[in-house]
Amino acid sequence: MFNRKPGTKSIFISLKNGILHRVQNTELAALARESMFFENIDSIIYIFLALTLVSCAFCESGYIGVFAFCFSILQSIKLFLKKGARTKISLFDKAIMIYFAFVVLSLFGSTLFALSLKGFLKTAVYMYFYFSALSYFRDNKEKILPTILMIAGLISFESIIAIIQNNSGILAIAGWQDTTNLDPTQVISRAYGTLKPYNPNLLAGYLVTGLSSLWCLSMINLANKHYKRFLGFLILLLLGTIAVIYSGSRGGYLGIAGFYAIFGLGCIYYIQNYLGGFKAIRKRYKNLALTLICAALVFIMSNPAITNRILSIFEFREDSSIAFRMNVYASSFKMFLDNPFLGIGVGNKNFREIYGLYMRSGFDALGSYCVPLEIAVESGIFALIAFLTFLVMFYRDSMRLIKTAPIRTKIVVFSLILSIFPTMIHGLFDTVWFRPQLQILFWLNVAFLGALKDNQVS
Repeated sequence: MFNRKPGTKSIFISLKNGILHRVQNTELAALARESMFFENIDSIIYIFLALTLVSCAFCESGYIGVFAFCFSILQSIKLFLKKGARTKISLFDKAIMIYFAFVVLSLFGSTLFALSLKGFLKTAVYMYFYFSALSYFRDNKEKILPTILMIAGLISFESIIAIIQNNSGILAIAGWQDTTNLDPTQVISRAYGTLKPYNPNLLAGYLVTGLSSLWCLSMINLANKHYKRFLGFLILLLLGTIAVIYSGSRGGYLGIAGFYAIFGLGCIYYIQNYLGGFKAIRKRYKNLALTLICAALVFIMSNPAITNRILSIFEFREDSSIAFRMNVYASSFKMFLDNPFLGIGVGNKNFREIYGLYMRSGFDALGSYCVPLEIAVESGIFALIAFLTFLVMFYRDSMRLIKTAPIRTKIVVFSLILSIFPTMIHGLFDTVWFRPQLQILFWLNVAFLGALKDNQVS
């Protein structure tokens, strides 16, 4: 059951697997495995995963957390009862665990333990959900594409709702745009979808994280020569892009720009390595690409509200929202310098209490509006290094798999890159990434990669 002289790296896994082996061989476990519940446990677990995803589009954070926790609990029960179950930990899993370890340390080092505990519990649920999803999809790889299809359906629904909201001229629920120096034609009607709380930045982040599912399905159907389905998913992808634009989220604009930039780089890599270079590409495909780019520019330039919103990114302190964020960045960085190793503790309530000691008058904030800065402020520099290491490892493992995997797996893995990194680009200028709607999609995509990797233990 145990190796007599396990290496340092294998001690934790050997110990955990030893405990699993003992639990799985009890009489109670044997009886449980023979029950109808256990025979159908994978289907039951998947129902709760579906409820988690659907609740992201319609429910408050509490309900999302309950469904995600139920999914994780059921997967844990399955893992402990299933005979022969083993746990595997990859390098980027270790980076995630180190990141979470520093989150735990920041909790116990926080001067506002009770407030920090609330934020910590949310993070703990997300981590529990990730490792549960990783374990589930390792046993059920055939469920990855149906799950991507489910995400694509929800993203398409939110995209259509956002377009309807924009065209119906919805009024802003909060001060979402500085209209001081704008005439009515330059004020964008910012769509927010059905996500709660209603917030166009949250909608943009959700769409940026999930649009890769539509790209994935469109490319798989193209590879399989199902051209009508390919066209259908491509149209939905374009509608999702328009919905991000209609959200008016400038962080979302940068995220979607990152999405298409990474897609473009992927196309260049594929053409150079698999099609013999651009000279081998038929002229009609070059013309199609040029037409789509021109159409996008015409769409943006023909709408003065959208054009103004994009150009306002470069106004810096001339724009009140950007000026507000720059003040928050400066104050948050001072917070980090005063608490560089373990941070102040996690959670926006904890952040707000301590931020009051640093903020400039009139610039209250719930977060730093920058994901890397937020991680550093809340959990310290080592947590940030661990998280950035995870992103590097994720990219490395993705590229290794893309080079060796079958075409369908290549497409799925590249779609994961198209989800994770544009989300992080958006996260440089907003902190909606910490909302459960984005966390669920983000960690689910990371779990997909872990499940698809050929060499799952490094």
